[in-house]
Amino acid sequence: MTTKRIAFYLRSCGNLHYFAAIKPYLNHFVQANHHQVFLAVTQINEDWLQNPEYAGFTHLFTTDCDLDSYDLVVTPSFLRPEERSDRTPAVQIFHGMSDKPFTYERDFSNYLLCLCVGQRQVERLLQTPCNQTMQWTLIGYPKFDHPPTAAPLFENNRKTIIYCPTWRKENISSIEIFLDHADVIEQLTQDYNLIVKPHPNLFNPDRQFYDPSIVDRLQQLQQLPNLKLIRSGNVMPWYAQSDLFIGDISAAGYEWLYYNRPMIFLNPQPGVLQPSTDVASMTYLWQCGEVCHDMRQIKSLVEANLAVDSYQTMRESLLHYSVFNPRDNQATQRGIAAIERLLSRQPSMVHI
Repeated sequence: MTTKRIAFYLRSCGNLHYFAAIKPYLNHFVQANHHQVFLAVTQINEDWLQNPEYAGFTHLFTTDCDLDSYDLVVTPSFLRPEERSDRTPAVQIFHGMSDKPFTYERDFSNYLLCLCVGQRQVERLLQTPCNQTMQWTLIGYPKFDHPPTAAPLFENNRKTIIYCPTWRKENISSIEIFLDHADVIEQLTQDYNLIVKPHPNLFNPDRQFYDPSIVDRLQQLQQLPNLKLIRSGNVMPWYAQSDLFIGDISAAGYEWLYYNRPMIFLNPQPGVLQPSTDVASMTYLWQCGEVCHDMRQIKSLVEANLAVDSYQTMRESLLHYSVFNPRDNQATQRGIAAIERLLSRQPSMVHI
């Protein structure tokens, strides 16, 4: 087999959620040690590289973002026109599977291959006319392959709630509604453990819609007992420790389906957004749990759903519609096999 140059394109060191999508593939190619592997970013940020999630991989970072100089570019991001040419040998691996409409409105027809999570994602992508000719294959969700665990955050017998708000693009994050009700948050922590795990973009000053005051308010929450604020690209270790999920409109909600435990959706636009059975709706996932239209009611909804969970069948159904073979631990291997097939056809860029 000929040695090839593979760029895993992060764009920014702050994109921890992109790295979480890349890591299953990166582990394989680094351990196999056959191809030259790079983590491509536009700028090295030493502060971000101190994040423990990058441990063991920092030597792979490069600012060489001439993507046409690689044999293959594997990206969980959506390549911008200025980042690529018509010749860029790109594979899209996606960094989530949310209902956000702007994901599916993008043009994927010029990727060599799209490694799709499941049937729902494919159907939504193909609804966009330019994607009718895109090359795709179903692999599942590599983050579901033997999900990582972490040391327990709490040493008590209380139930644990995890709150995972998305970022503030297009006014679909519930973060400000949540933070505006400090008294309700305090009431929750009196009876439950509470993990607050925001979308990484909320912490990233390089991203649009970043607001330092929100970061300050999140950090102040750590003064409450039984509350932990988590900055991470991969939420799965914290899900394993949680009994109930609170979210809004995010791939984080679909990842929670793996555990099939109760869900509550904190409506970011009360009176506007409602649950929908339309697969093209941004609230399609809201069929899987209670919707909270008033933050002051969140604690009573938590209590009710921990006592009686009425949505298990719907969650399991949407999981299998959304993720190909979600619990067979083979998604990464299917993705690697697809990438290796592409590499075998590409002329090598390695200079000997």
